[in-house]
Order: sequence, then C-alpha cells, then structure tokens
Amino acid sequence: MAIPSKEYYNENHKDKKSRPETRGKSSVPADVKVKPEKRTVAHRHPYLSGNFYPVFEETVGEDGIECEVVGVIPESLRGSQYIRTGPNSLRIPEETVAHHFFDGEGMLHGVYFPPSIEGEDETGPIRARYMNRYVRSDSFQKANKYGNVMLSVGLMMNGGRSLINILKQAAVSILRSVIFRVTNIGNGNTGLAFIGERLLALHEAGVPIEMAVPSLATVGEFYFEKEGQKRGKKFLPNQEASTAHPKYDPNTGETVFFSWRLLAPFAYYSVIAADGLRTIWEEPIPGFTRPTMMHDFAITPTYSIILNLNYTLDPIKHYSKVKTLISFDETKPARFGIIPRHFNSKRDKVLWFETRSCHMFHTANSWDEKDKDGNVVAVYMTASRSERFVSYINMWEAKGEGEPFGGGKTPEELRRQYVIPGDGDYANQDPDGTYLSLFRFDLKTMETRVTTLSTISSEFPMINWDWFMRPDLRYIYAAKMDIVPGTGMKSGGILKVDIRAVMEKQQQMLKDGGLKNLGGDGRWEIGSESLLQVEKESHRMHLFGGSYGGNEALFVPNLPRADGKALEEDEGHLLVYVYDESQIENGLVANPDRQVTELWIFDAKKIGQEHQPLAKVKIPRRVPYGFHGLHVTRKQIELNLHHLNRRSVPV
Repeated sequence: MAIPSKEYYNENHKDKKSRPETRGKSSVPADVKVKPEKRTVAHRHPYLSGNFYPVFEETVGEDGIECEVVGVIPESLRGSQYIRTGPNSLRIPEETVAHHFFDGEGMLHGVYFPPSIEGEDETGPIRARYMNRYVRSDSFQKANKYGNVMLSVGLMMNGGRSLINILKQAAVSILRSVIFRVTNIGNGNTGLAFIGERLLALHEAGVPIEMAVPSLATVGEFYFEKEGQKRGKKFLPNQEASTAHPKYDPNTGETVFFSWRLLAPFAYYSVIAADGLRTIWEEPIPGFTRPTMMHDFAITPTYSIILNLNYTLDPIKHYSKVKTLISFDETKPARFGIIPRHFNSKRDKVLWFETRSCHMFHTANSWDEKDKDGNVVAVYMTASRSERFVSYINMWEAKGEGEPFGGGKTPEELRRQYVIPGDGDYANQDPDGTYLSLFRFDLKTMETRVTTLSTISSEFPMINWDWFMRPDLRYIYAAKMDIVPGTGMKSGGILKVDIRAVMEKQQQMLKDGGLKNLGGDGRWEIGSESLLQVEKESHRMHLFGGSYGGNEALFVPNLPRADGKALEEDEGHLLVYVYDESQIENGLVANPDRQVTELWIFDAKKIGQEHQPLAKVKIPRRVPYGFHGLHVTRKQIELNLHHLNRRSVPV
C-alpha cells in the first residue's frame, strides 16, 4: 500500500493549538463504573504497593499532556511515539485475596513526539506529549460491569493454600466467566507489536487487541483475519491465543508466533505473510505432554525455537507433591524444540534438545551458523536464564492481618551465600538470578552448549531489531534487576552486554585448551574469573541512582545517514521510564496530584555511569511499573491513520 503523503499526515495529525479545555487534564473515564477510593494506608501486597499501585485516570482528549523536556530529543524520534503496556487492575483485590504481578487490565502509557507545532516547520526543538488509555478488551468490559470475573494468576501460582482450595476457587472463577460470557481473556497487559498497519496489545492467554496511534484508543479484537472475515465462537477460555512476543522477520516481512493451550496438543504455531495472510495457521507442535507456560520463543532465518521448559500445569502430579497449580518441575530436563520456519507437523520432525531444568522469560537475538557450503549446522539463541521460575514474582496473599506475604526466598535461602555465575556450578548460583546466556544447538550431534554472558542478573533483553537474526550482532541491552525481599521486582539500571567479547574469549580458550569450569552441564562456561574480566573490559552499565526505579529499556535506531553509509549497530538511543520512589511514603503515593515520571533517553553508544541521559521528558503523572514497550515510527503512525480512516474507525 502506498504511504500517505506528508500533506495527508499534517492535515490529520499535526500538533494543534486547539482544545485548550481538555489539554493537560486527566480524569477517571466516564465509562468506568469503578470509582477509586482514596487510600490512607498502603496496600500490603508487594505488587499493589508503591509505584506498582494502579492509576485510575486517563488523559483527556486527543492532545495529551504537554511535558517539560530537559535536554534535546533526538531527531530520530520526531513524529513517532514510545508506548509501554502493563497491568493496571481496574478493581483492587482485598489483601486476603490472591493477586499476582501478571494480574490486571492492560493500560498503555505513551509519549508522542509531534513533528511540529501548527504554523511552524520541522526544524524546531522536538516536544513531547503524554497520554494513557486502558485497553478496553472484553475482559475489561466484564470486570467493569460485573467485578473481577477472570481467574487470577495469583491463585494458580499460590503456594499459601491447599490445591483443593485453589481448584475450588478456580472453578468459581471459570463459572463466572462463562455466566458473564467472557469471549476473550486477552487483556493486552503484556506486550505490543506493530504488524502490517495495526498496533496490537498482547497477552499470551487470548486474542490481540487492536489499538490506534497516537491516541491509544481501543479499536477491537484482531486475530489476523482477512477483512470482513468473522471468527467462530469459542466456549472455553484460551482456545484462541497469541504469544505476547511475536517475531517479525525484517527480511521476509513475515510474523511468526505460537500459542500455548490448556488442552492437548498444548502448543500451536503460526506464520503470517507480509501481506497479512495466514501462511501457517495453528499448526500443532507435537512433543508436549502437559500445558507449559511459554512466554517467549526465538526464530532464525531458517528455524524457530520452541521453549518447552519446566513451569507447567499438572494438577495431579503437583497435588501429590503439595505444589501449586502451576509449578516448577525440577525433576525434568528443559527441552528446546527446533522446527523449520514453515513447519508442517505431518511432514516435519521436531528436533528436541535438552539441558538441565531452567526457566526463561525472554529471548534476545538468535541466528543460524552455516558451514562453508552454506548449510545450517547449528542454531544460536540468547536469553535470560534462571535456575527456576523467579520466586519474587510469585508473591501470594498473607494468611492474616499482620502476617507477611508468602513467596520469595525461604529464610534458609536468604542466609545462603551464592557463587558467581560462569563456572557451571548452577546448583549453587542464586536460583532467582536471571543471567544472560548463549545457547548453541548442534543440528548434527544434537549437543547443546550453554554459556553465561554476564554475572549480573538482568531481564527484558533488548537489541537493535534492525540487526535481528544477524550472526554478527554484538550488543544486548538489558534491565538490571534489583531484588529486595518483600518488595516487587524492578530495574535499577541499564546493562549493555558485548556478547561477541564473551564468544571470542571462549574461542580463544577452546583453542588454548583453557576453559575453566566444573565440567558436566557447565563444560562450555568460560569461568567466573574470565567472565568478570570480560565484563570489566567490554560490558557497560548505567545505574539510575538515588531512589529511581525502572523497567525495560527500548532501543531506537538513528535515522539513515545523509552520506548513505550504513549505521553501526549501536547508533541509536535507549528509552526507559523511570520513577523516583522518594515520592512514596510507607508504600503510599505521598502527593497524588504532584507525581512525576520521567522518560530518559540515552545515547546507546555511551552507556556507563559517566554518561547521563541526552534528554529527560518530565511527565506530570505517575506511570506504574509495567512490562514491554514499543517504538511506533512516524511511517507506522501514518499507515495506521490511513488504515483507520479507510475503515471509518473513530480514534
């Protein structure tokens, strides 16, 4: 489809000096029936306290709120929008009711960088406007009308109740969702993707929700149907679903995703062509024996890597071992299924690789290794790996008033001294540490190599997506994770990991016969001393400092060079929301009407304590901690506006 003209764009979405009666305001939306109560005491649940507590107001009107800018916003952001989603509970559960960080309706928080101000050209300083909107999914509408009708993740992962009690409550929740005719349990609180002409808010247990940019208004459900095509009715939850992390191939234009289900065969695989047609649709993936929580996966130009890990739903087995409904099974190996891009379950075989039990939330880059004849001989994947499902994410309710919340490390684990990663002594590492790791799957020998890339626990790994699937990609940007017992997990800084430096060190040590590890599962590790030395020489880190906390840092590449030369991999910027927790007193927002969140913009080439952000956008609102973000380019906003106007969709 042709790109709309500049005249079309300027006419339909220039930064207008109008609607002064709505600009700069926020209010509880008129369609929201739940009216928030002013709290005088903080909620005791770690993920409903402090800056994890939801916000209930939305910005009024289309213009959003003008934000103060300190520094200079880079030209690559002009006319674009940074958006991040996260859970934002419409109804706050009581302190004795199950809750989880993953629970809550989706809310988008965006900063729009208008190309210009009406009557001015595009050479002036770039300004910033903040807007936020609930994702008005079917589950949002039902919760708004009838109260919480969805099964809480906190109930399924609850270690403080008997399994029988959990199953009883789960049955009640499912019955309520049937009575109130919940048609889609996807709430858009986890991830974002721009596919074709649409912005999609994603949640791995349901159908994507289409949103408009830059207004962030909800358009409706979209499950990759042809225009005018209708979906059949489904009577059980989770029968239609998309991962929150679909993968886009910049070379073919294809979008690849999977979904996991509660019923056999438990996992399905799909490929959407560049023109939006379903090339491979819900192809069953054989080899799963029970529902497995798969949050992410990986693709290369040739293959897809399916993560059949150890966090599973197995009520009978878990009941016999007094475990939660969804539990980590350390008795089984972690399994990685490699399938061709255009997988056909009747024709193709899944190649299953194994390692010791582990958990992974997110992958980063992945690529093919080829021999001199161009044949793929191995597949590489980078991901944040932990020895178990991170215990501080599962914080269930207190047994009674004054009692501590369950979850997190045991007292014995808190007293224990853990080893530095890198030696292959996985059993004595911090089991909650999420360490960037490199996996190599040899397609001939079926051997799996695991190499730790950093000794620092980090999550939300990010790359320059223009370099996705390239074997020469060097940098991963990750959120340094800070864990304080009894509190929710958040990031305290940005980590820039040079993966090539670790790989080059490993090759040198293999050549010299000097790998220093404990052997066994960890025989491909370079040793903690060598890894610490590589970190000192090649990795970089910036700590936010003070009382600041944050989440994922998103990479945005620079504009193409005027001389036509290719950009270097790290020529771009990192965007991250940060919040100064000195605005919190005893877990409670101190001055609700005077809250400030900041969007920090870093030069990706200059990450380190000696480098400060190039710009800070000061948002006069509180943005709660959340999950994943997306940079929607100016071109994509133009496409979306044209697409919605063609369909006569009000935004």
